Amino acid sequence: MIKSEEQFIDFISNNFNKIKNIPDSWIGIGDDAASIDLSNKNVIFCSDAMVEDVHFRSSHGYESVGWKSIVSNQSDLAGMGAFASAFTISLGINSDFSEKDISLLYKGMNDACESYGGYLVGGDVVNSEKIFISISAIGELYKKNSLLLRNKANVGDVIAVTGEIGEAGAGFFALEKELSNYKKQKESFLKPKPRIHESKNAIKNGIICGMDLSDGLQKDLSRISNSSKVSIEIDLDSIPFDKELNKLYKKDLFEKLISSGEDYQLILIGDMESIKKMSIKNEITIIGKVVNNNTSELIFMSSKKNIKIKSKGFDHFGK
Repeated sequence: MIKSEEQFIDFISNNFNKIKNIPDSWIGIGDDAASIDLSNKNVIFCSDAMVEDVHFRSSHGYESVGWKSIVSNQSDLAGMGAFASAFTISLGINSDFSEKDISLLYKGMNDACESYGGYLVGGDVVNSEKIFISISAIGELYKKNSLLLRNKANVGDVIAVTGEIGEAGAGFFALEKELSNYKKQKESFLKPKPRIHESKNAIKNGIICGMDLSDGLQKDLSRISNSSKVSIEIDLDSIPFDKELNKLYKKDLFEKLISSGEDYQLILIGDMESIKKMSIKNEITIIGKVVNNNTSELIFMSSKKNIKIKSKGFDHFGK
């Protein structure tokens, strides 16, 4: 049993490569703050938090929780056209949180860094009734001064998404209902993959509008629509999804697809030529277009008919 902050620091510092083996010019865990040398580069910051029984269940396993806590930040960076350099972790735990739990949590974090980049350079640990993990991330742009931003959508642009939509939400649904199948969807929820390569290729192909798709297609497209002051038309029939979801959801399939979060895909918006160039090497699907700049609204179509959507998408403060 770990009984002090010093024991905790000693344990994680000696057991995980992405804490031990930081670059020689950096200062990591052990001092009051970390020091990292990024030379003359654009530096990008983000943070994300996960709270027990809000973002995860302890029954999901702490290795998954650790993985997702890092991946959510890697995905936010990818949504800006950046890759991860370093992370700090603020961890709230209680007496029920065992040394094995700590080991699994940091294994998940370490594995995510090994897979998709970044080092674990510091943080804090406090006593908390509810387990929580708060990650702050520092990243670098793939190309100096080239970012993916929400306010760069223009009339005539097309809307594209990477991967399949609704997988993580379906996985969570299957876990909550204790369904024995839907292994792929459960894996998408428990161990999502940030779209690092797609982000790099988007920047390479001159795409300047986009974001991480984590709070649901409807919610995140609304953010782009409002930020760019444009209206966006989405063809629901074009949204890519695994047909197994037809079996999982007996009704309201479209609403489930566009409202469920944690897919960690990317929304990318640009001219048709740039998007098509990307599709040569990436799994990317065009699902809509920017239609005017007089209003900021989302328009959903199916079989050329306007569809009214009841769901408002995921919101951390929603009831």
